[in-house]
Amino acid sequence: MSMKGRSLALSSLFGVVIFSQKLLFPAPYDKIVSVFVQIMLLSLAFLILGFMGPIYTGFISGLLTASMRGGLASMTFSFAVLYGVLVGALNQLMRVVESGHVRRWRLMASSLTSTLLVGVISAAFSIVLGIIPYNPLLVSIIMAAGAIQGLTGGLISGILWEKYLRNLSN
Repeated sequence: MSMKGRSLALSSLFGVVIFSQKLLFPAPYDKIVSVFVQIMLLSLAFLILGFMGPIYTGFISGLLTASMRGGLASMTFSFAVLYGVLVGALNQLMRVVESGHVRRWRLMASSLTSTLLVGVISAAFSIVLGIIPYNPLLVSIIMAAGAIQGLTGGLISGILWEKYLRNLSN
């Protein structure tokens, strides 16, 4: 399979998995439990496919998720793509991969930062647009859960890469 075909196939698979687990909970509560899977797959997409991997994955998962969000479709799609762009850009800027090895702490920091940025921006938009009321407790829970899931997703994707996937990507 060509590199473009492989990138599209893997990004599509990751995007479908992200979409599937978002079906389990209504928005905004899906953010509390779904971020872990999303950041782990976006990080793996970067490690396996490079800079564009998480962007492709975010694009595909965003299209699929937007199809079920009705009036919030454009916002859903935009934040999914933004998440992919942030993961790709921050992983690149932080030089997460050096000589084929993952710098796990950098990957965790990148995952945490991109997750919190998207979380804060999407929560702010949702509050300003009146989609969710301003509830400091709910926002705090979403941010805390996002931080934990961002760190954990970065850690687990780094472990998966080093132990199982590094040799498969060649």
